[in-house]
Amino acid sequence: MSTTTTPARSEAGGSSLVWALRDTQAMATRNLRRLLRQPEQIVFNLVSPIMFVLLFRYVFGGAIQGLEDLDYVNYLIPGIAVQTVLFSAGVTGFALAEDMQKGFVDRLRSLPMARSAVFGGRVYADSINNAVGLAILVATGFAVGFRPNDPFGLLLAMLLLLLFALAVSLGYALIGLTVRSAEAVNAATFPLIFPLTFASSAFVPVETMPDWLQGFATHQPVSVVINAARSLILGDDVTAAQRELLLAGQDTTSLVLQALAWTVGIAVIFGLLCTRKYRALVK
Repeated sequence: MSTTTTPARSEAGGSSLVWALRDTQAMATRNLRRLLRQPEQIVFNLVSPIMFVLLFRYVFGGAIQGLEDLDYVNYLIPGIAVQTVLFSAGVTGFALAEDMQKGFVDRLRSLPMARSAVFGGRVYADSINNAVGLAILVATGFAVGFRPNDPFGLLLAMLLLLLFALAVSLGYALIGLTVRSAEAVNAATFPLIFPLTFASSAFVPVETMPDWLQGFATHQPVSVVINAARSLILGDDVTAAQRELLLAGQDTTSLVLQALAWTVGIAVIFGLLCTRKYRALVK
């Protein structure tokens, strides 16, 4: 995105990229401080992942069978983790829509700052928010019996999920810049995210679904990312039967590469669309 450079900035020294990074940091700090002044949103971030883990672990977990001797909680946590980052990423769209609606972005146009900082600072702050929610979820999982076979794989899986959340947040951002209403963002995204989450391998093996749904559920991006994270967490202790049933018979490397391909593709497409939309709005 283009930046605005003033004589004062030129005299202070530093390239436009340096100033853009500083502006992005300033906007991210503003967004984080704003979040801290909204305790209801903090509570939601704390309660939501805990609620989903407890709900599926103790209410539905007893009815889930046929996992080839894999403890359901170890199957469940990667699915809940992806669900958590998908919904947490929505904060980007909601907040941008609210800023646009209240005229905050219009007021920033008069300031000597990088235009990209508004968008970049929002995504930066929300990535930190997503990381906190994911950490809470994993901690809750440990409390109810989740035991990863590969601790290093767990760290890699969390990093993969945060990258995926970043990519998805760009999609939310595009909707937020388009509809300019937080309520409309929720109305537009829920019908998309809900089926992608539940028509996936998040909570039950895809093979238990109807034949006509299995192809979509196996190859859609949410399932691919879940299976990649699940394979990283389970490590090398997965039997051939478990890998065939629970991971579509694919090895970890293949799943991770597919997940990264989806993540990069989503980020590039929506990133370009967001840049184009934002430039049109701030001209």
